[in-house]
Amino acid sequence: MFFVTTLIAFLYEAYLAIPIVGGATVIATGYATVWVALVIHAIVLIVRMGTIQSKVVPIIAIFLTCFTWIPILGWGIHLCIAILYFIDLLLGKYSIRRL
Repeated sequence: MFFVTTLIAFLYEAYLAIPIVGGATVIATGYATVWVALVIHAIVLIVRMGTIQSKVVPIIAIFLTCFTWIPILGWGIHLCIAILYFIDLLLGKYSIRRL
């Protein structure tokens, strides 16, 4: 379950990090995609609560998602969150387990 939720969060953030496409999606949905991202990160955190998986990335993602409504900054934040989730996927079971 850890891998699936993290992969979904990574793909969603990577999509939103595409400069024109992600920005157009956010604006077209009236920033509802930001709320969806917040819910996805919360789900990832909840799934990880019952395991020994690191909770650092979803906590950082929840915090940073609160600032993604700012146009240019939002793109950079989505990119950073996507990179963090990608690193988290690569490290998998070898990452720091506890917060």
